[in-house]
Amino acid sequence: IGTVLATSGRFAFLGGPELKGVELAVAEINAAGGVLGRKLSVVSYDDEGNPGKTKNLADRLLTKDKVIGVVGASTSGTIHVVATACEKAGTTQFYISGNSSICKGKKNVFNAAPPDELDAAGMVDFLRDNLKVSKIGIIHDANEYGSRSAESFTKILKARAPKIEVVGSEKYQSKDRDMSAQLINLKNAGSQCIVIWGVGFAPAVIVKNWNQLGLNKTIKLMGGAGMGSYKMIKLLGDAGDGLLFNTVLNYGDPNAKEKAFIAAYQKKFKTIPPTFAAVGYDAAYLLAEAIKKAKGDASKLSEAVYTIDGFKGVQGTFSFKGGNCNGLQPGCYVMAIVKKGDYYPADKVYPKK
Repeated sequence: IGTVLATSGRFAFLGGPELKGVELAVAEINAAGGVLGRKLSVVSYDDEGNPGKTKNLADRLLTKDKVIGVVGASTSGTIHVVATACEKAGTTQFYISGNSSICKGKKNVFNAAPPDELDAAGMVDFLRDNLKVSKIGIIHDANEYGSRSAESFTKILKARAPKIEVVGSEKYQSKDRDMSAQLINLKNAGSQCIVIWGVGFAPAVIVKNWNQLGLNKTIKLMGGAGMGSYKMIKLLGDAGDGLLFNTVLNYGDPNAKEKAFIAAYQKKFKTIPPTFAAVGYDAAYLLAEAIKKAKGDASKLSEAVYTIDGFKGVQGTFSFKGGNCNGLQPGCYVMAIVKKGDYYPADKVYPKK
């Protein structure tokens, strides 16, 4: 199987853990006897998150390496490139992104990550049922992920919680190192909770600014799943106390499958897995499951994916039946709250009222 992931460059915080997740899954699968009695091997390429490099690497996987399936890539721009190549070649791809639209209308492209819509719905329900707020502000990265996610969130908010008003919306650039002005604007607009849509280093800056300005005493702060970095939370320390965010890895109260994954990842790589690692891990297991169902016939692999139903991954339950290319089902997210550099289930602090 092949991967094209951003394991270096500014998106390495995504691609590095994603590849480790794939490698851990393949090691476990092979230790258990492989797939149909054959061991899996991984051919990995680093595109640095650069779409200009992605095409040649994807073509190499499909034509020279002749992989049976592909996991990747790490960003929407590079995923589109791999998806185009895999669709043309008839090779199965599991990509890693909340962008649910990439796989739609394609026969060979599937999403192993939770769609943004599930992330947003979980956040909206918590705002409505647990926090009971009536006014929120939004701050988002100006990039494709942040803008798309903020737009999707706003639509879902109107549908699921029409009484909650968006009183302000601010954006930032990924390289910005101070968002105090945006946060003050949202405070002055009357926000009771500020919702962040972003990944990488910038959201940590927002959390620190929220704490430094004293807004943590009066205004809640909530992030999407893109903020699910255990390393980032540890680095924030006490400054992160009170931060809310969605996660598919419930570190504070893990179920049996999550607990086993976290322990295995920590043993192999000597670090706590971020949520992105869980997506790579599930993607590799899904690909192996499809190979089993197709009895090793690469030409029938994508058809076999659509027969996967009720598959238990680390992130939750997958079902691709009925032509559903976004397989992860509702219920995969847990709202977490940060306290002293760790996560805990937020509904114990903010129960439904």
